[in-house]
Amino acid sequence: MAHSIVIIDDEPWIAIDLKENINWKDLGYKILNTFYDPSVALKYICEENPDVVIVDIQMPSMDGLTLIQKAQENGCTSLFVILTAYKDFSFAQNALRLNVKDYIVKPINPEEIVHIFTRLKELLPDTGSQTEESLPSESGKFHEILNYLNDNLDKKLTLQLISDTFFLNRNYICNLFRKELNCTFSQYLTELRIKKARALLIHTNCTITEISTKCGFSDEFYFNKVFKKSEGISPGLYRQLNKSRDS
Repeated sequence: MAHSIVIIDDEPWIAIDLKENINWKDLGYKILNTFYDPSVALKYICEENPDVVIVDIQMPSMDGLTLIQKAQENGCTSLFVILTAYKDFSFAQNALRLNVKDYIVKPINPEEIVHIFTRLKELLPDTGSQTEESLPSESGKFHEILNYLNDNLDKKLTLQLISDTFFLNRNYICNLFRKELNCTFSQYLTELRIKKARALLIHTNCTITEISTKCGFSDEFYFNKVFKKSEGISPGLYRQLNKSRDS
């Protein structure tokens, strides 16, 4: 099975050029989707977790590095390659911090693309080494994964970590979540964390910061943002309303 790629560029001709003028099949890849709107693309890659994301560094509504950071905060473990019109760019330090694997300089050079993506295959799991047929007890394995997530919510949990821990292909794990729970890995993990947060808010006197840490959120601000998106109110107000009902 080929490795999956998503292309994100607000200039359609760049995305089309990348998609149509490279023999991706011979390189062992397939183009899963192309996006011109980074906001739409962000939601998609967080849900689908493609093997590689090619993203333009300069886009009007959301720059490439911001998109990468938000995707990683939401559990996306894709490898990122950035598109840039500049050979000497000032964002190199931030790109390295976000673990960007390589960059493509515009205008696109097909030979450079071949070189980059041949090298990237060494960082990706062997897609032919694991199929659903090779794991007859997938239900048991899936429950092991769910138990592991539940027992380690205070840690930084990523799809890559689960892949390494259980020796399973990332795409296979994604397929298990869709098949068994009809949701993505990141959606399930977020709901699990919110569920634990709700219980801690009602039944303990832990501070919001402590609850944020116990539930595995990177910081209190991010916890507040995700909780409010899920419940419609802030953690503090949720605690206040539910404790007043119990009194």
